[in-house]
Amino acid sequence: MVKRAKIAIILIVLTLFPLLLFLSGCGSKAGQAVDPPRIDDYNKPGTVYVETTWKADVVVPVLTFDETAMVNKLAPLAAAGLISTDQEISDAIINEFLTNPGLYLVPTASSQKKSVETSGWGSGFIVTPDGYAVTNAHVVVKTDDEIKQSLAASGMADIIKQDIADIENALNITMGDDAYNSVAAAEADIYATYLTMSNENSSSEMFLAAPGAPGGLVKDGLPCETVKIGESTPGKDVAILKVSANNLPTVPIGEDTATKDGEQAIALGYPDALANPALKQSQDNIKPSLTIGSISGRKTMPGGFDVLQTDAAITNGNSGGPLFNNKGDVIGITTFGTVKQVGSSGDQAQVQGFNFAMPSTIIKQFLTESNVTPTQGQLTQTYREGVDLFYGEHYSAAKDKFKQVSDANPAFPYISDQIAASTDKINAGLDKSTFPVPMWLIVLIVILVIGTAGALYMFVIKKKPQAVTAGGPAATTTPAAAAAPVQTPPVQKAEPVAPSQPAEPVEPVAPSEPAAPTEPAAPAEPVEKAEPAAAAPEAAAEPAGEPQEENPRFCAYCGHGIPEDAKFCPNCSKPVKH
Repeated sequence: MVKRAKIAIILIVLTLFPLLLFLSGCGSKAGQAVDPPRIDDYNKPGTVYVETTWKADVVVPVLTFDETAMVNKLAPLAAAGLISTDQEISDAIINEFLTNPGLYLVPTASSQKKSVETSGWGSGFIVTPDGYAVTNAHVVVKTDDEIKQSLAASGMADIIKQDIADIENALNITMGDDAYNSVAAAEADIYATYLTMSNENSSSEMFLAAPGAPGGLVKDGLPCETVKIGESTPGKDVAILKVSANNLPTVPIGEDTATKDGEQAIALGYPDALANPALKQSQDNIKPSLTIGSISGRKTMPGGFDVLQTDAAITNGNSGGPLFNNKGDVIGITTFGTVKQVGSSGDQAQVQGFNFAMPSTIIKQFLTESNVTPTQGQLTQTYREGVDLFYGEHYSAAKDKFKQVSDANPAFPYISDQIAASTDKINAGLDKSTFPVPMWLIVLIVILVIGTAGALYMFVIKKKPQAVTAGGPAATTTPAAAAAPVQTPPVQKAEPVAPSQPAEPVEPVAPSEPAAPTEPAAPAEPVEKAEPAAAAPEAAAEPAGEPQEENPRFCAYCGHGIPEDAKFCPNCSKPVKH
């Protein structure tokens, strides 16, 4: 019985397992390695461009170029014949100015006041559909010295341009582009030294990608509220922002603690290269760029926390962007790189291969302290399902998913592009059919399978085996019935026949009249004491019927039950054999 129940359970498991395996295969790819192009498609809608603008009223002195000091410095070189041509003289002037700019640009008693502004940008990513986002602190906040430097370099660019023209006229030289840029940077440093600010303020905006062709960033940014700001590098360089919007695309945050050296690292963001004037002519070029590398290790910052080192290429503008593992989860924020000095001019160049990211552990700390729980929105889930279907070449099903997203939020980034790409594949005859499994059908299949398996199980456990004797199958009985003596119907008296064998003498019975001596048609075989059939476990628990006789006796001739103290069979009157 137990064995049959086990077989029924095994059959149920074997019936349900393929269905459950199929249903599990129709789920998401969470926790699995994902190829970089799909990670890009998953997450570029939620990767944003963050721009911060600083404004202030500034006062700077009017600078003058000390031509006499420069002539006095270079005259000995000319007298010695070390410089003679116009090009040599021009190069010598520029090199000397860049070496000691403060000696030749000196402030006058006059000053000039101007309202100026400057801006900086970086990357970020959205973590909730209602507008919470993450970026670097240095993308949205700067120190006063950094603001002064930036205001002097960009806000006073017209003044610096005029100063350089005056220098060229005074010395009768023409600067090339490299020399011009170096002199302009040096002059901005001088103005920043003397600059004073008032009425300063800043504001940040978040720009999402356009929903479709021609692509690029949306025209108007979303104003950002600063929820929490850390410290710029070398501090915990993280900021939490909030915009007023709903149904936004989101990016998932993972765990960095399990990340091992050598594992894949994927950076996504808006590097400065996208601000190249040639690229700005096409808004379609202003999209997040993806670079691939690996985790090189962990380094400890002065504050005692670790940062992730990666060789994934990043540069200015990538700051604040997400760094993903090979599952498409954020494990860090790309934050800073490594620079080295180039030549004697003091210029610095970035060293690729030594870039660093704030780990997701710190991101989660800031979100928790801001009472923000990262959440994937329903539109993002539907969009990702569409991406999976697209990569599975199920373009019609993918298009349906993308249309659902577009209907709910027509401004969802890249959604028009995805619909157009799916349509092109369908028109090219590349669409693969999908197994149409609506939810109601799945539920119905599960109910039918479970019901059938349950019926099979109940059938097996309800059916009881028949008792079998050595001579063949016997009727199934309860223990009480099995213990009762076997009742054999009395043998009908036949007409006297010649006995086949002598009968044993019969002792006289004291009846009213003597019975004619007769022989049975055939002596009945002795009936052995019936052994009760082995009861099933369920029957063993049932209460027994009437009390059983101990050692019951039966007639050796007719099989009729005989009382304990009887000497003759009450049925056939034969003597009882002991």
